Amino acid sequence: MISSAMKIPSNDELESVLSWFNSLSEVLYWGGPDLSYPLYLERFKTESNYHKINSYILKVDSTVVAFGQIYQRLNRCHLGRLVVNPDFRGQGFGQALIEALSVKGRKLFGLKQDSLFVLDDNSAALSLYKKSGFRLATYPVELKLANCLYMIRD
Repeated sequence: MISSAMKIPSNDELESVLSWFNSLSEVLYWGGPDLSYPLYLERFKTESNYHKINSYILKVDSTVVAFGQIYQRLNRCHLGRLVVNPDFRGQGFGQALIEALSVKGRKLFGLKQDSLFVLDDNSAALSLYKKSGFRLATYPVELKLANCLYMIRD
């Protein structure tokens, strides 16, 4: 198990997360079509409904290593905007983030399943999600992005 702490981010910590993105396509893959690039703190908070969604970071010592959000969607704990600091990818922090958010969200919302969205050509994310027990599922309405997949796990 990775020794890390999950907490609600301060503005400085959130600014750190936003600095991990260097292009519109990176922002689209992470946050979907509702986010603008470049990422600015207050605009991100507005566009992402930040104040309505539970947001968390994973820190190791004083370094932010991952970020994610949880909210209730279709009777599942929905994990969104999952990202690992580029300097810490491939070290298990994605898995740690998913598990920590799932535990927190299931308890917070009283739910037994998780869900998330991923773009079909994001092979690294797809691999992580499948390894974490997620499987493809049909979403009940048409999604904004044609290549967006919906995944759930029990």
